[in-house]
Amino acid sequence: MGVNMSKFCMQCGKEIEDSADICTFCGAAQGGGVTSGGTDTAKNTNKAVAVIIAAAAVVLVILIVLFNLLFGGGYKKPVDNMMKAMETGKGKYLYKAMPEFLIEYQYEDEKKSDIYDDLDESMDFITGMLEEEYGDDIKISYKIKDKEKIDKDDLEELEDSIKDKYDEKVRVSKGYELKVKMKIKGDDDKDEDTTTIKVYKIEGDWCLMDSIF
Repeated sequence: MGVNMSKFCMQCGKEIEDSADICTFCGAAQGGGVTSGGTDTAKNTNKAVAVIIAAAAVVLVILIVLFNLLFGGGYKKPVDNMMKAMETGKGKYLYKAMPEFLIEYQYEDEKKSDIYDDLDESMDFITGMLEEEYGDDIKISYKIKDKEKIDKDDLEELEDSIKDKYDEKVRVSKGYELKVKMKIKGDDDKDEDTTTIKVYKIEGDWCLMDSIF
C-alpha cells in the first residue's frame, strides 16, 4: 500500500506524509494537517514577507533623503539662491541667502516687501551687466567640485568680526569653502568659470557672508 501524501509543508509548500510533524525538506515544524491549500498559503506568506521587505526598503530610502536634506545638503541652499538672484534679478532670492542679523542691521524694521524692492534694484544692476556681456535670457548653472571645512578658529574670527562691525553677537557653528564651477549662458554668448564661495551656518541657518557681502 502506498504512503498517503496529501499534506503540504506550511513553510516551503512541498508535499509530505500526513503523519509528518517535521518537513523532511526544510525542517520546519508542522502545526497541523495541511491539505492541497498549503501551497497557496506558503506562497501568500512569502509574498507578504516580500512586500514588508520592499516597504522597509522604501522607508529607508526616504529617511536617507530626508537626512541629507536636513543635515547634509543645507549648505547648498544659499548658493542656489544666489545663483537664482543673479539669473532672475529678483531680490527675494538674495534675501534668502543673507544672514538674518545682516538683514536686521541694514533694514531695521522695514517690511519684507520693501526689502525685496531694494534688493531688486541691486540684482537688476548685476543681471544687467550679465545681459550686456552674454545677451538676454540669462541662464546660470553650477556644480560644486570640492568643499573644504572651515577651521573653528576662522569661524570664531568671523564671530568677532561680526561683533565688531555690526555689534551683533552670533554663533557661527560651521562653514565650508566651496569650489564652484559656473556656467553662464545668454542669447549671444556663454562662458564657464570656477570660483570660490564660502558658506556659513549662522544661528542655525546656512547663508553667505564674506563671499558676497
